[in-house]
Amino acid sequence: MSAYTTLKNVLIEIASGLKIQRPLTVLDVETTGVWPKSDRIVQIAYVTVTPDHHVIEFDQLINPERSIPEESTAIHGITDEDVKDAPTFPEVAASLTEALSGHDFVGYNFRFDRQMLQAECDRAGVAFTFEGLALIDPLHVWQRLEPRTLVDASQRFVGKRPEDAHQADADIDTTARVLLGQMRSAGASEQLDLSVEGLSSVRNQTGVNRLDVDGKLIWRDGAARLSFGKHQGASLEEVCEKDPGYLEWITKSDFSHDLKTSIKKALAGNFPTDPKSS
Repeated sequence: MSAYTTLKNVLIEIASGLKIQRPLTVLDVETTGVWPKSDRIVQIAYVTVTPDHHVIEFDQLINPERSIPEESTAIHGITDEDVKDAPTFPEVAASLTEALSGHDFVGYNFRFDRQMLQAECDRAGVAFTFEGLALIDPLHVWQRLEPRTLVDASQRFVGKRPEDAHQADADIDTTARVLLGQMRSAGASEQLDLSVEGLSSVRNQTGVNRLDVDGKLIWRDGAARLSFGKHQGASLEEVCEKDPGYLEWITKSDFSHDLKTSIKKALAGNFPTDPKSS
């Protein structure tokens, strides 16, 4: 792809290649921090391509009605001065959600943007949901295109494919060699904190078996199961039968919109299905 290809042409090629039937919107937000309950959006930008290849761009600074932490400004460059005259999220929520209604979405590591936008809409009292919409995350596409199995890791960081892969004694040898190769690579590029704590903080965020944005509800062994709390590991059907009050508590507590929606449906007898079949 030419470096000079315009965004409009990029979107038109995407729309043609995917044969889109609904508007497709690439969306990103910048925020005061990473916690949906307490942090706020300071910028929202999106570009939409319609099935007939019409392209619409939107970029809006948002006044979060609080100070933007210095560490957040260091990431996105947005200051309190930049947003002091900008509208608040409740002031743009209705028009924004109307403009995005019925769209499919694209976002890099989109779980975060989705969670922040949902939380802002909930606080503003504006109905909006991503349920039933297609959500394309190039991060996950990349991980599918370039697998991250132990064999792949050995090829990348050790320089050869391991012998006797999937035998435990061989796999621990390969795993150790892969980690050393990663440490050497990271040390040369200074990309990672080379300490036990630093490497431990690196997490796989793909959420392959997640049924909600936080992974509180997962699909395992043929059922939707809680991954936390006193019923950790139990299926939703089991908890509905034995302790529906606990699920009622979840719907009224500080959990994600996705989780509470799934719990409410389960209480009504509509349980999640295998995400791989959808």
